[in-house]
Amino acid sequence: MEFEIAIPSKGRAGLITTQKIFKSGTLYIPESELMQYSIYSNKIVTIPNEVKGITKTRNWILKHNENKNVFFIDDDLQYFGYVERSDLKYKIKRLYDEQIAYSEIKKLFEIAYQIDAKITGFFTVGNNLTNYPNNPFLFNGVCLGSCMGIVNDGAYYFNEEYEVKEDYELTLRNLKDGRSTVRTNILFMQHEHTQLKGGCRSNDRIEKEKKALKMLLKEYTGMIKEAKHRGTSFTIQLNY
Repeated sequence: MEFEIAIPSKGRAGLITTQKIFKSGTLYIPESELMQYSIYSNKIVTIPNEVKGITKTRNWILKHNENKNVFFIDDDLQYFGYVERSDLKYKIKRLYDEQIAYSEIKKLFEIAYQIDAKITGFFTVGNNLTNYPNNPFLFNGVCLGSCMGIVNDGAYYFNEEYEVKEDYELTLRNLKDGRSTVRTNILFMQHEHTQLKGGCRSNDRIEKEKKALKMLLKEYTGMIKEAKHRGTSFTIQLNY
Protein backbone atom coordinates (compact mmCIF):
# COMPACT_ATOMS: atom_id res chain seq x y z
CA MET A 1 0.00 0.00 0.00
CA GLU A 2 1.68 3.15 -1.21
CA PHE A 3 1.54 6.35 0.80
CA GLU A 4 3.67 9.44 1.26
CA ILE A 5 4.62 11.31 4.39
CA ALA A 6 3.93 14.95 3.50
CA ILE A 7 5.48 17.68 5.64
CA PRO A 8 4.15 21.13 4.68
CA SER A 9 6.36 23.99 5.80
CA LYS A 10 6.71 27.70 5.20
CA GLY A 11 9.09 30.30 6.60
CA ARG A 12 10.76 27.88 9.00
CA ALA A 13 13.95 26.80 7.22
CA GLY A 14 16.50 25.81 9.85
CA LEU A 15 13.86 25.50 12.56
CA ILE A 16 11.70 22.48 11.65
CA THR A 17 12.05 19.20 13.53
CA THR A 18 9.88 16.59 11.80
CA GLN A 19 12.56 15.71 9.24
CA LYS A 20 14.80 14.48 12.07
CA ILE A 21 12.46 11.51 12.49
CA PHE A 22 10.89 11.22 9.06
CA LYS A 23 14.02 11.35 6.94
CA SER A 24 12.12 9.78 4.04
CA GLY A 25 9.25 12.26 4.29
CA THR A 26 8.74 14.88 1.60
CA LEU A 27 8.99 18.57 2.45
CA TYR A 28 6.43 20.73 0.64
CA ILE A 29 7.52 24.35 0.59
CA PRO A 30 6.82 27.58 -1.35
CA GLU A 31 8.91 27.74 -4.52
CA SER A 32 10.37 31.08 -3.37
CA GLU A 33 11.97 29.37 -0.33
CA LEU A 34 13.79 26.55 -2.12
CA MET A 35 17.23 27.96 -1.41
CA GLN A 36 16.57 28.29 2.32
CA TYR A 37 15.25 24.72 2.60
CA SER A 38 18.07 23.21 0.54
CA ILE A 39 19.89 22.58 3.84
CA TYR A 40 17.68 19.51 4.36
CA SER A 41 18.39 16.09 2.89
CA ASN A 42 14.71 15.21 2.50
CA LYS A 43 13.02 15.14 -0.88
CA ILE A 44 11.70 18.67 -1.48
CA VAL A 45 8.70 19.59 -3.63
CA THR A 46 8.02 23.25 -4.32
CA ILE A 47 4.49 24.63 -4.35
CA PRO A 48 3.62 27.66 -6.53
CA ASN A 49 3.76 30.89 -4.51
CA GLU A 50 0.16 31.71 -5.43
CA VAL A 51 -1.02 28.69 -3.41
CA LYS A 52 -1.42 30.38 -0.03
CA GLY A 53 -2.66 29.03 3.30
CA ILE A 54 -2.51 25.55 4.80
CA THR A 55 -5.90 24.45 3.43
CA LYS A 56 -5.04 25.19 -0.20
CA THR A 57 -1.58 23.73 0.39
CA ARG A 58 -3.04 20.45 1.63
CA ASN A 59 -5.31 20.20 -1.41
CA TRP A 60 -2.41 20.95 -3.76
CA ILE A 61 -0.43 18.12 -2.18
CA LEU A 62 -3.33 15.70 -2.52
CA LYS A 63 -3.94 16.61 -6.16
CA HIS A 64 -0.27 16.25 -7.02
CA ASN A 65 -0.10 12.79 -5.43
CA GLU A 66 -2.79 11.25 -7.58
CA ASN A 67 -3.59 7.66 -6.55
CA LYS A 68 -1.04 7.81 -3.71
CA ASN A 69 -2.34 8.12 -0.17
CA VAL A 70 -0.99 10.99 1.92
CA PHE A 71 -0.20 11.20 5.62
CA PHE A 72 0.25 14.82 6.70
CA ILE A 73 2.61 15.63 9.57
CA ASP A 74 3.25 19.18 10.76
CA ASP A 75 6.84 20.39 10.57
CA ASP A 76 7.23 20.77 14.35
CA LEU A 77 7.01 17.11 15.42
CA GLN A 78 9.07 16.42 18.55
CA TYR A 79 8.50 12.69 18.97
CA PHE A 80 5.82 10.01 18.80
CA GLY A 81 5.08 7.25 21.25
CA TYR A 82 2.67 5.56 23.59
CA VAL A 83 1.74 5.49 27.27
CA GLU A 84 2.81 2.65 29.49
CA ARG A 85 0.30 2.53 32.34
CA SER A 86 0.00 0.56 35.55
CA ASP A 87 -2.65 0.77 38.26
CA LEU A 88 -0.72 3.47 40.11
CA LYS A 89 1.15 5.49 37.50
CA TYR A 90 1.86 5.98 33.83
CA LYS A 91 5.00 6.61 31.84
CA ILE A 92 5.32 8.20 28.42
CA LYS A 93 7.46 6.11 26.08
CA ARG A 94 9.00 8.34 23.42
CA LEU A 95 9.90 6.89 20.04
CA TYR A 96 12.03 8.33 17.23
CA ASP A 97 12.27 5.36 14.85
CA GLU A 98 10.87 6.23 11.43
CA GLN A 99 10.30 2.60 10.46
CA ILE A 100 8.09 1.94 13.48
CA ALA A 101 5.99 4.98 12.61
CA TYR A 102 5.72 3.94 8.95
CA SER A 103 4.57 0.49 10.01
CA GLU A 104 1.86 1.88 12.27
CA ILE A 105 0.66 4.37 9.65
CA LYS A 106 0.43 1.56 7.13
CA LYS A 107 -1.79 -0.37 9.55
CA LEU A 108 -4.11 2.64 9.85
CA PHE A 109 -4.51 2.82 6.08
CA GLU A 110 -5.14 -0.94 5.91
CA ILE A 111 -7.95 -0.64 8.46
CA ALA A 112 -9.36 2.35 6.58
CA TYR A 113 -9.58 0.28 3.39
CA GLN A 114 -11.29 -2.56 5.23
CA ILE A 115 -14.11 -0.33 6.48
CA ASP A 116 -14.19 2.12 3.54
CA ALA A 117 -12.94 5.03 5.68
CA LYS A 118 -11.11 7.96 4.13
CA ILE A 119 -9.41 9.58 7.15
CA THR A 120 -6.88 8.19 9.63
CA GLY A 121 -4.76 9.72 12.35
CA PHE A 122 -2.80 9.57 15.58
CA PHE A 123 -3.79 10.97 18.95
CA THR A 124 -2.18 14.38 19.37
CA VAL A 125 -0.88 14.45 22.93
CA GLY A 126 0.91 12.06 25.25
CA ASN A 127 -0.72 11.69 28.66
CA ASN A 128 -2.66 9.15 30.68
CA LEU A 129 -5.76 9.76 28.55
CA THR A 130 -4.09 8.49 25.36
CA ASN A 131 -3.82 4.87 26.43
CA TYR A 132 -6.94 2.76 25.86
CA PRO A 133 -5.84 -0.90 25.88
CA ASN A 134 -9.44 -2.11 25.56
CA ASN A 135 -10.37 0.42 22.87
CA PRO A 136 -7.27 0.94 20.71
CA PHE A 137 -9.12 2.69 17.86
CA LEU A 138 -11.71 5.43 17.70
CA PHE A 139 -13.97 5.32 14.67
CA ASN A 140 -15.95 8.52 15.15
CA GLY A 141 -13.39 11.01 16.41
CA VAL A 142 -11.49 13.99 15.03
CA CYS A 143 -8.25 13.37 13.18
CA LEU A 144 -6.21 16.56 13.31
CA GLY A 145 -4.14 17.82 10.40
CA SER A 146 -0.91 17.68 12.40
CA CYS A 147 -0.89 13.87 12.01
CA MET A 148 -3.68 12.99 9.58
CA GLY A 149 -3.88 10.45 6.77
CA ILE A 150 -6.08 10.76 3.69
CA VAL A 151 -7.11 7.90 1.41
CA ASN A 152 -6.35 9.87 -1.72
CA ASP A 153 -8.86 8.57 -4.25
CA GLY A 154 -10.44 11.93 -5.02
CA ALA A 155 -13.47 11.38 -2.78
CA TYR A 156 -12.56 14.15 -0.32
CA TYR A 157 -10.60 17.36 -0.37
CA PHE A 158 -10.38 20.09 2.25
CA ASN A 159 -12.94 22.89 2.11
CA GLU A 160 -10.94 25.95 1.08
CA GLU A 161 -13.46 28.31 2.70
CA TYR A 162 -11.82 27.30 5.98
CA GLU A 163 -8.45 28.98 6.47
CA VAL A 164 -8.06 27.06 9.74
CA LYS A 165 -9.96 24.16 11.37
CA GLU A 166 -10.00 22.55 7.92
CA ASP A 167 -9.25 19.21 9.59
CA TYR A 168 -12.32 19.48 11.83
CA GLU A 169 -14.48 20.38 8.84
CA LEU A 170 -13.26 17.38 6.84
CA THR A 171 -13.82 15.04 9.78
CA LEU A 172 -17.33 16.36 10.40
CA ARG A 173 -18.17 16.11 6.70
CA ASN A 174 -17.09 12.47 6.69
CA LEU A 175 -19.14 11.68 9.78
CA LYS A 176 -22.14 13.51 8.33
CA ASP A 177 -21.77 11.39 5.20
CA GLY A 178 -21.97 8.27 7.35
CA ARG A 179 -18.28 7.36 7.09
CA SER A 180 -16.01 6.35 9.95
CA THR A 181 -12.61 7.77 10.81
CA VAL A 182 -9.73 5.59 12.00
CA ARG A 183 -7.76 7.15 14.85
CA THR A 184 -5.39 5.20 17.06
CA ASN A 185 -5.95 5.73 20.78
CA ILE A 186 -2.68 3.99 21.67
CA LEU A 187 -0.14 6.01 19.69
CA PHE A 188 0.31 9.77 19.72
CA MET A 189 2.42 12.42 18.02
CA GLN A 190 3.73 15.32 20.07
CA HIS A 191 4.23 18.63 18.26
CA GLU A 192 5.49 22.03 19.38
CA HIS A 193 2.81 24.41 18.12
CA THR A 194 3.46 27.47 20.26
CA GLN A 195 7.19 28.23 20.14
CA LEU A 196 8.05 28.27 16.43
CA LYS A 197 7.14 31.36 14.45
CA GLY A 198 4.17 31.17 12.09
CA GLY A 199 1.34 28.63 12.29
CA CYS A 200 -0.42 28.86 15.65
CA ARG A 201 1.67 31.90 16.56
CA SER A 202 0.49 34.09 13.67
CA ASN A 203 -1.02 37.39 14.80
CA ASP A 204 -4.43 36.84 13.23
CA ARG A 205 -4.82 33.21 14.28
CA ILE A 206 -7.50 33.80 16.92
CA GLU A 207 -9.74 35.77 14.54
CA LYS A 208 -9.41 33.04 11.92
CA GLU A 209 -10.29 30.44 14.57
CA LYS A 210 -13.40 32.36 15.62
CA LYS A 211 -14.56 32.71 12.01
CA ALA A 212 -14.01 29.01 11.31
CA LEU A 213 -15.82 28.00 14.50
CA LYS A 214 -18.88 30.05 13.55
CA MET A 215 -18.91 28.36 10.15
CA LEU A 216 -18.62 24.90 11.72
CA LEU A 217 -21.45 25.54 14.19
CA LYS A 218 -23.69 26.75 11.37
CA GLU A 219 -22.85 23.96 8.92
CA TYR A 220 -22.74 21.07 11.40
CA THR A 221 -25.50 21.97 13.85
CA GLY A 222 -25.75 19.50 16.71
CA MET A 223 -22.49 17.71 15.93
CA ILE A 224 -20.29 19.94 18.13
CA LYS A 225 -20.62 19.60 21.90
CA GLU A 226 -18.37 22.49 22.96
CA ALA A 227 -15.47 24.67 21.89
CA LYS A 228 -12.96 26.07 24.37
CA HIS A 229 -10.26 28.66 23.86
CA ARG A 230 -6.97 27.26 25.10
CA GLY A 231 -3.76 29.18 24.58
CA THR A 232 -3.45 29.96 20.89
CA SER A 233 -6.48 28.13 19.50
CA PHE A 234 -9.90 26.63 20.11
CA THR A 235 -10.32 22.96 20.96
CA ILE A 236 -13.54 21.35 19.79
CA GLN A 237 -15.35 18.40 21.29
CA LEU A 238 -17.83 16.47 19.18
CA ASN A 239 -21.16 14.98 20.22
CA TYR A 240 -19.94 11.41 19.75
